[in-house]
Amino acid sequence: MDRSTFTQQVESVERNVAFLQQEHRILLSGLRLEIRNLKKRCNELSCELSERAPVKSREGKYQISQDSSLSHMFPQLHVFTDIELEEELLQARLLETEQHLAEEESTLVELRSELRKKGALASALQVRLRDEERRFLEELKRRSHKITTLSRDLRKQTDLAAQLSFQLHSAQFRLYHQTEDYEEEDEEEEDEGGTMQESEWTANSPWTSPVLAESPRQSRASGRVRRSERVRECVPRERVLGPEEARPMPDPALFLYPFRHRLLPLHRSLGGHWREGGLSRMPEARIGRFRDRPLREDIGPETTEL
Repeated sequence: MDRSTFTQQVESVERNVAFLQQEHRILLSGLRLEIRNLKKRCNELSCELSERAPVKSREGKYQISQDSSLSHMFPQLHVFTDIELEEELLQARLLETEQHLAEEESTLVELRSELRKKGALASALQVRLRDEERRFLEELKRRSHKITTLSRDLRKQTDLAAQLSFQLHSAQFRLYHQTEDYEEEDEEEEDEGGTMQESEWTANSPWTSPVLAESPRQSRASGRVRRSERVRECVPRERVLGPEEARPMPDPALFLYPFRHRLLPLHRSLGGHWREGGLSRMPEARIGRFRDRPLREDIGPETTEL
């Protein structure tokens, strides 16, 4: 905005200087024309005076001019007085014109000095503007370089976060499968330990109670629960705090009893092992997995009722 105002001021000063120069040229041409006319008139008057006889004394001229009655007798004296008056008027006008011309020249000098000052100020403003533009370009370049560096760092951090997330998921997957393998190995070991005692158990117990047969399934279910809890420990906390997975409905076979077992006495149903406190003292490995194992051949098909 300062630059535009300064430019407008410079233009206005230049217009004023041009106008004054034009007026000065017009005035000088008019003065030259007037001086030429006056010189021509003076030459004519001097020629007329040289043709006529000059007056001998000033005193006689003064008396003749004072006496209006004798003017018709000396017409050359009247012409001489008119010439003097005209010369005086022209001299006064010339002095006035010279004074006005001097004033115009002084004004023109002042305007030129002011124009010189404005030009110096304009050059200083241009230098300052170039410096500011250079600093702005340097700052813009520095910021663009900084933005490029930050974007590169952000891209590296994003890649690193993605790589770490992938490694975390891979570790969770491996841990999940390792826990499954460990549980399967434990179950296989338990199955092997239970098969060694199946012969003794089958020799002493003609029938198998569903409650005892469900204990291995409960152990498997508890193993699955423990495995799921271990897996949930590896999952991020925001996922752990979410709704838990739906657990399966408990097996209704726990509440169903075979009809044949209810007709038998208590001491014969489990071959003498079903006594008060006998089941609690029985080792879990000896109970085994008899749910899918068939009973003796002499037992017919079982029926269950509520």
